[in-house]
Amino acid sequence: MKEKKLNELYREYRERYSNEQIVLGEGNPDAELLMIGEAPGKYEVELGKPFVGAAGKNLSHFLDLMNLRRESIFITNAIKYRLSQVNPKTGRLVNRPARSEEILENREYLLREIEIIKPFIIVTLGNVPLKAVTGDMSASVGEIHGRLLSFCLGNSNYCLFPLYHPASIIYNRNLSKTYEDDIMKLKTIYFA
Repeated sequence: MKEKKLNELYREYRERYSNEQIVLGEGNPDAELLMIGEAPGKYEVELGKPFVGAAGKNLSHFLDLMNLRRESIFITNAIKYRLSQVNPKTGRLVNRPARSEEILENREYLLREIEIIKPFIIVTLGNVPLKAVTGDMSASVGEIHGRLLSFCLGNSNYCLFPLYHPASIIYNRNLSKTYEDDIMKLKTIYFA
């Protein structure tokens, strides 16, 4: 039943964004843990799967720390198409940050996806999914990472656990310890 509803949602999404390079969510639709990234990048688009590039390697490491297999959770993005622009120096397509209007425009689909999956814990990976889930465009993962929050959607309450995006430790190695500490907090909550 959940798979059918997800397929209907994704069909609708593909129709609306038919000109975009789309990567949809994947994993166990009955998962108790839902991880939400920002948007697919180059490698995700090439392979048609979320979190398969360098950030995906970091995510896999953190799932290992939690003793979780990728197949046991559900992974998606707040925006399911690649946000890109042409680099004026190289002429290549590069990723770009999400604009507030893109986050809000895609929010409806993300919230419907959450309602279908009904996870126990929603883990946002970075600012974009945190803003998309909460609807608060001023929300900052730097202020609330590693804390268990509550989130109400319709008639359901969810646990929300914001984390830095796995790519953040690629660019700022000083976040590695913070990230691992946050993952261990999440592990304690998840397996409690």
